[in-house]
Amino acid sequence: MAAAVGGRLVAVERRRSLFGPDYLRLLILAAVSVAVHGWLIAHTAVTARDGLGFARYALRLQSPEAANPPDHLRQRENPPPPVEGPRAVIMSAEHPPGYPAAVWLAGKFVRAVYPDDTLVAENYLLAAQLASGAAALLLVVPTYLLGRMLFGRGVGFLAALLVQVLPVPARLTSDALTEGTYLLAVSTAVLLGARALRRPGVGGFLLCGLAVGGAYLVRLEGLMVAAAVGLVGGWLGLTGRWPRDLTAGRLVALAVGVGLVAGPYVIMIGKLTNKPTPTEMLKPFRTPGEILRGGKADAAVGGPLFAKSWPVPEGAGLVGLAKPAARAAAEEAVKGLHYLAAGLAVIGVIAVRRRVAADPGVALLVVLAGVNFVVLVGLGARGYAVNQDRFHYVSERHTLLLVLIGCVFAAAGVQRLAGWSRARGGAARYAPAAVAAVLVATALPSTLKPLHANREGHKHAGRWLLANTDRDKDCVIDPFEWAAFYGWRTLYFIPADPPDPEVTYAVVDDKEHDGDHARLPRMKDARAVKEDGRSVVVYHWPEDVPVEQAKVKVYKLVRPK
Repeated sequence: MAAAVGGRLVAVERRRSLFGPDYLRLLILAAVSVAVHGWLIAHTAVTARDGLGFARYALRLQSPEAANPPDHLRQRENPPPPVEGPRAVIMSAEHPPGYPAAVWLAGKFVRAVYPDDTLVAENYLLAAQLASGAAALLLVVPTYLLGRMLFGRGVGFLAALLVQVLPVPARLTSDALTEGTYLLAVSTAVLLGARALRRPGVGGFLLCGLAVGGAYLVRLEGLMVAAAVGLVGGWLGLTGRWPRDLTAGRLVALAVGVGLVAGPYVIMIGKLTNKPTPTEMLKPFRTPGEILRGGKADAAVGGPLFAKSWPVPEGAGLVGLAKPAARAAAEEAVKGLHYLAAGLAVIGVIAVRRRVAADPGVALLVVLAGVNFVVLVGLGARGYAVNQDRFHYVSERHTLLLVLIGCVFAAAGVQRLAGWSRARGGAARYAPAAVAAVLVATALPSTLKPLHANREGHKHAGRWLLANTDRDKDCVIDPFEWAAFYGWRTLYFIPADPPDPEVTYAVVDDKEHDGDHARLPRMKDARAVKEDGRSVVVYHWPEDVPVEQAKVKVYKLVRPK
């Protein structure tokens, strides 16, 4: 561009955001991300159970007509309306369409590489992992830039590195789950929000709102960023640091940005979310006794497996519900930060505590962490229902935003150690590098363990079912869901059992301990088939061991008509 300065035409160089040192750090971070996520994806036995649903969602987007079960496999009472196009798929789905759409796009690439139609189940589960891993790779950019903006290049680099190598975020963003795309979208929104608060303007808040809308299309929790930005911006206006009229305009721009992206989906489904748990949380608060008496309205299909759960006595008050939920949320966040990084995050918060009031960007991270924690306490207090039983839990997946923020403050804590070591001199100056090396070295052994290796047998059981059963006539009871998906029974929809089946198969994991799995849908049905004296084992895994020592078994029960 050019500008007139003192009557002379002078060329003004465009302001640069990234320089040579930044590109070098980003290149190193990208290499680490590719190595970690590539290793985990290549060493995945099966994906997380929720990944089956996202792969099914993507398959339904690709072929909506295939989502309609044949008449003999539809529920006899109150059958769902027929699916006629992608819009009907999105409206009927429990989750927002952001991540499934990414899986659908990745599926096109995977199908081009592996065109074999017999691999459709494997291909879309791989596509779900690739979509998540690609988002995790891109995540290094906003994480690094956020840390650099607030604390410097060293903090940005270490924060982004920790997000890539700590076990919980690395493994979740390598699985067929929303976490990779969610963290990418929400970290971008936080970066733009911090920038808008530090360099206020209507355009900056509009961009932040657009990013928040994108995060919402992946997971409802993305709206927390808009709440945190609004709280910090409102505080700046109320305290007189910003003119109140300008503050109002900026917050309106934030809301408009969110509405432009999120509004069409909200209008399409007619509410904020299709997910039962947030919908339940938005209702007026009820006591556990009232919830337990709520019957089918509170029923959910199952609970999380990677979570801390606890019982709550009948009649517990608000404090009795909130206290264990707060403790569980804190424990899961500390676990997500792999313990040592959690301690460094506390040091980092203490070190920058005076900047919270002076720097709106730092204040945003603190407020956002508080908002997320309150939401987690509400989630844990509300709990989830299976049949007539109520269970309270907080999952490590729900704390991932806290982990991201904690990684930034942990890196700031290491920076604080660097200042202390420089003052002492001598060997102490190597302390920050040693701490960072210890963080990475202690994390990688847990991070690089194969994903869900204990579920390998369910994939082989599904392949056996695909080759040896009649999908139209035989009934398959699979409470774990993997075998049914690999057996092509639940690729596009979850069918009702055939009426009066003569042959019933049940997938049983004989090495599975009771606990959360005992509450899985149809677990009692599968065990009933197993314990029926007429049933026989027709497949077991591992195949090279005696049946008695097998982990996964498929039982066949014939009931002659």
